[in-house]
Amino acid sequence: MYRLMKSEKFTLDHLTAGLGSFYRQTQVKHFPQFRPALGACEVANNSGRSRYYLLNELGQEYFGGTWVD
Repeated sequence: MYRLMKSEKFTLDHLTAGLGSFYRQTQVKHFPQFRPALGACEVANNSGRSRYYLLNELGQEYFGGTWVD
C-alpha cells in the first residue's frame, strides 16, 4: 500500500518564543499499487502550493526515483 501525503507549512505565534514555522503532514489517499499513486502525486504537485509525496508500507519516502528512510 502507498500513501499520498500532503505537507503544509504553517506559522505559530508563541507568547514567549515568537513566530515559528512548522509543517503539518496529512494523509490524502492510499493506493494499493505504485503507478497510480505516483501519478496522483505528480498531478497534485503540479496543481498547488503544498508539497505532496509518497510513503510506502515501511514509512519510506519516494524521492528521486528511490525509496529513502
